[in-house]
Amino acid sequence: MHRSDNEIHAKEMYLREGKVPLGYAISKGLMSLVRDPFLLFVTHLPGPLGLKLRQLWYKRKVAFMGKGVVIEQNVHIPILDNLYLSDFSYLGWGLQIYAPEGFVKIGKRSHITGRILGHGGVEIGDYVGCGGTLLSITDSHQGGSRMCGPMVPNEQRNLKQGKITIQKDAFIGQHSIVMPGVTVGEGAVVAPFSLVVRNVRPWTVVSGVPAVKISDREVVRYSDPD
Repeated sequence: MHRSDNEIHAKEMYLREGKVPLGYAISKGLMSLVRDPFLLFVTHLPGPLGLKLRQLWYKRKVAFMGKGVVIEQNVHIPILDNLYLSDFSYLGWGLQIYAPEGFVKIGKRSHITGRILGHGGVEIGDYVGCGGTLLSITDSHQGGSRMCGPMVPNEQRNLKQGKITIQKDAFIGQHSIVMPGVTVGEGAVVAPFSLVVRNVRPWTVVSGVPAVKISDREVVRYSDPD
């Protein structure tokens, strides 16, 4: 079995019997004893030393990391294999990314906080500001399925999944939510506390639940640096 198969088997056994396979528990426990104290220290260490240590740690663990990446304290990304960080991207305080499958790609000079579920794929372009929640996967009520999340067997759930694309120069305000399969066009602005359930056209401003267009935005007048 591959590691992912072991994890799936352990989860299903726990959900049905309330038990975890002994070998799996021992291997994960030993790994946790070695890794977690160091990771806790690195994650919360303030100042320039903390920033440098996080750069070094993430560089070794993520799929790709460019130059000049800044990772603030209290960023929580338990699985790093599917994370791609372009030059000068900024992961802000309290960011949560969970992508055990799929991917999360963050473009250059983008500033990201909030929460991201990357199962269906999340692609964030260059010069993006995002303080909201990007859900490339979510539970659906369709077909009489349960919606209480991962503590029920998979056959009782109906998961809606779709790639989210946030194009260059877009802005996602705090506490807004972008649902699976949505594309937010170049330069578009999503106002705080909005729910985005359909594509947003480039250089428009949307707001509300569900989000609708309220105005247009001027095109960015600066060219990209070399």
